[in-house]
Amino acid sequence: MRIAVIEDDAGVRGLIVRLLAETGNDLVAFSSGSAFLESNGAARFDVVVSDLKMDGASGLDVLKACRVVPTPPEVVLVTGHAEVRGAVEAMRLGALDYLEKPLDPRELRERVAQAARSRRRQLERGATEADEAGSRIVAESAAMRRLLARAEKAAGSVAAVLIVGEAGTGKGIIARHIHASATPPGGHFRSVDCAALSEDRFEAELLEPVEISPDTAVEALPRTLYLDEVGALSRRAQAVLARAVEGRRPPGGRWIASTREDLADAVAAGSFRADLYYRLAVVTLSVPPLRDRPEDVEPLARLFLEEAARRLGRDLIFAGATLERLRRHAFPDNVRELRHAVERAAVLSEDGTLQPADFSFDAPAGGASGQGVTPERLARALAANGGNRVRTARALGISRATLYRLLAGGRGPGSDR
Repeated sequence: MRIAVIEDDAGVRGLIVRLLAETGNDLVAFSSGSAFLESNGAARFDVVVSDLKMDGASGLDVLKACRVVPTPPEVVLVTGHAEVRGAVEAMRLGALDYLEKPLDPRELRERVAQAARSRRRQLERGATEADEAGSRIVAESAAMRRLLARAEKAAGSVAAVLIVGEAGTGKGIIARHIHASATPPGGHFRSVDCAALSEDRFEAELLEPVEISPDTAVEALPRTLYLDEVGALSRRAQAVLARAVEGRRPPGGRWIASTREDLADAVAAGSFRADLYYRLAVVTLSVPPLRDRPEDVEPLARLFLEEAARRLGRDLIFAGATLERLRRHAFPDNVRELRHAVERAAVLSEDGTLQPADFSFDAPAGGASGQGVTPERLARALAANGGNRVRTARALGISRATLYRLLAGGRGPGSDR
């Protein structure tokens, strides 16, 4: 990860850099908040560790600049004892965490590691959301046609909707479909990853408007607030959400939540609030797993092949027996697995004809070590995914660490965004 360290005290700055150098991340140190802002640092780093009180631009100024970029870095603030109240307020504005001076080395490394994990989830989710935003819903099966009919009825009101389904079934796509089908159309769609946010960060995401400018901040409140994996919320975060739902925030808008868990069982076990469950589950939509809708496998595969051909700028077709190979597979990771399998086969195909052997579901093509990923295939995958490293690694069936190793070997292009 790319980490910025902002500290005007040279001794403390050197200490932080030495401690974080052991983590193997890329570090850049700044002697002031102003220097960081002048370098457009908010758009260049994954994690920012900043002193709160500095001459010129403060840590709060740094935080505000980070919060307005499209994929904001995670911010960890360093404070003196007298500044703790300001640090807590900064967390409500979007900071991930804060540390008090004198710094504890183990605590510093743990908090930065937590920030790095949160950032990776953010980047990976951003790639998934980009896929979802541009995806069409395939509903050849009777089960999906029934689901869409219920979803479109739900879109005609502002009733809260709970979408239930296994991982990879496309719950986010259904949520966006409800938003797009609303009458009248328009408004913002905001997605909140409940599994990735701390309690304070969740509250800030939930209750604060998106500040586009002082004149439009109120207008920027989302019309649809989508809470992904709501079952992952802590009891405290559930209480915050229950108050927000009861208070009809977003005003005039709707709540859509999704979960892979059985929330009724969670209520019975005492891990999920009953009042919140009933407020969110006014309309419940169950997304069937792909194994229960085999009629959708072929049209989905053809859709994903069209998308891959468009990104790659080449003609792609399935060989005669390939679709039968896909229909026989159970797809435990559902639609997401099918999409990734088609993307990977398209990128690695030499002649544009996807054969049954190109779909190995036991282990990704290329393997975790990246063997079989030639420089030509790597360049083609990067180009197909606009230089986005998260999506490129996914398409090649390798880890991001392996992708970085391959890029370092060939000094190839690419970015995390």
